[in-house]
Amino acid sequence: MDFEDRLTMEPRGAANQNIAFGARFLDLFREQEWHYAPDLSATVPGSPGFAHHPLRRRIVYGVTSLVIGLTCGLSNALLSANLPYLRGALGLETYEIAWLPTVYAIMNCLGGGLLFKYRQQFGARSFAVTFLLLQLAVIAAHLLVRELGSAIMVRAASGLSATALTTLCIYYMLQAFPLQHRPRAIILGVAIPQLGIPLARLLPLDALALNKWQGLYLLEFGLSALCLACVLSFRLPPSIKQRVFEYRDFVSMAFYSLAVACFGAAIGMGPYLWWWDRDWIGWCLAACLPLFAISMILEARRRAPLIDIRWLTGGELVRLAIVLIMTRMVLSEQATGAIGFLRLFGLVNENFFDLSLVIVICAFVGPVAAAILIKPDRIPAMVMVALLLVATGSYLDSYSSNLTRASQFFFTQGLIAFATTFFIGPALLYGVAQVLATGGQKLSSFLIMFSITQSMGSLVGNALVQTAQILYEHYHSARLVTFVSKLNPLVDTRVASAAAAHLPIMSDPAQRTGVAIQSIAQQTSIEASILAFNDTFRLVSLIALLTAACIAGLLVCRIVIFKNGKPQ
Repeated sequence: MDFEDRLTMEPRGAANQNIAFGARFLDLFREQEWHYAPDLSATVPGSPGFAHHPLRRRIVYGVTSLVIGLTCGLSNALLSANLPYLRGALGLETYEIAWLPTVYAIMNCLGGGLLFKYRQQFGARSFAVTFLLLQLAVIAAHLLVRELGSAIMVRAASGLSATALTTLCIYYMLQAFPLQHRPRAIILGVAIPQLGIPLARLLPLDALALNKWQGLYLLEFGLSALCLACVLSFRLPPSIKQRVFEYRDFVSMAFYSLAVACFGAAIGMGPYLWWWDRDWIGWCLAACLPLFAISMILEARRRAPLIDIRWLTGGELVRLAIVLIMTRMVLSEQATGAIGFLRLFGLVNENFFDLSLVIVICAFVGPVAAAILIKPDRIPAMVMVALLLVATGSYLDSYSSNLTRASQFFFTQGLIAFATTFFIGPALLYGVAQVLATGGQKLSSFLIMFSITQSMGSLVGNALVQTAQILYEHYHSARLVTFVSKLNPLVDTRVASAAAAHLPIMSDPAQRTGVAIQSIAQQTSIEASILAFNDTFRLVSLIALLTAACIAGLLVCRIVIFKNGKPQ
């Protein structure tokens, strides 16, 4: 009996009714059901067209976009949110476990290069299925081997898959909205993966740490399998495919990949191994510049370059790239700064569950507000508002003390979480508008630039916050030690009272005094760290404020030029 006969036959029982309903439901996504207006078919290779969808199909597309986006965000967030605990379970040093998020960021950045052309030649669905299968295979192998090398391979596969999943998340969300709301769909689609980090902190640590953190990889495996099932079951409208690969792509992208790998490895590992303690960090930073230059020279000589350096070095794109990098850098305050401050007191994810919940809610409100407010002329102002919110939250955080706990961060971290998802959609739309002004020919160049600013910008931001915190801590520690001396009568009194507190359990006076001195030294170190975090928060606030001021200055200049009747 063929497929159509099964759909028309009368079901004879509850099981048959379920089968018939499921068949009719999946039949909504058969290609011959899609009807296009002449101007709504796919125009960019690798991108789906815009068919006329019934309401049920739109709802399914929206839910699928949510599943894909959360899978994309959680693939790295599950590890990043639990990195300190995972290190001990695997018996790794701090610098060894730091390779995992670094490799993820590097591979995610590389996903915008040749893989963009893969999507054009073979389609977005083939792209997603291929790398999801790769990720499932690598995770399954890691569950059997469980070594650092296999964990790095999992992060590399996840980074590549995240490139495909982010694109698919946007594509599915675009299908869920009417045509007139496509900008809002892009904002929501690109913001969903940003919910990964706060959601990962809400998951129970005991379940993830099951059997030496096997639960974490099982959850990642299950999410990837669910995502693969959604992609296979709920098809996007067909896209145009054309032969786009050239042998020169592989030559120039080889140098580009080496440059990104060198830069990402040096920036990601610098705060852990320290910048001038390892020769290879300096060599990598030195090598990335000529490698980038060689790649750009090769691309500049091509008729249809993968990276159009002339277009990317235009005034609008350079300003956009700087704003994207600076914004991504200051947004690292939340993941590295505030959470690191709470962990200074021995708190784990369960201890600041309420804070994570507030962050999730505010991060969810951000893209919704951006989708409601979005208009082309509002985009610069919206990015500026996001930066001002980060500046405000970071500055208020700079008054933290040893009595500050998660509840005192509700307002400030809520502001930063809102700004994180509020800015990224409008920023992407602004870049897409610049691409459309060229007829869509520069899409690969923009996507590569966007992936660099987001992935590498995040690494640079984390490195900046961590390096600043370490330097400030050394400064404050040296300053506080000068006051902690036995010549100071207050210190002598504090040592005596601390030693007296151990009298019931220690009979040796010398031992009690030694424990008391050790306790005061530990308190001094904690106070130095608190002061260092406060200085780091002020630094982030200053950078965000200066970036917002630059955007405001550009807007004022445009208004003045426009009023004078000169070209912008």
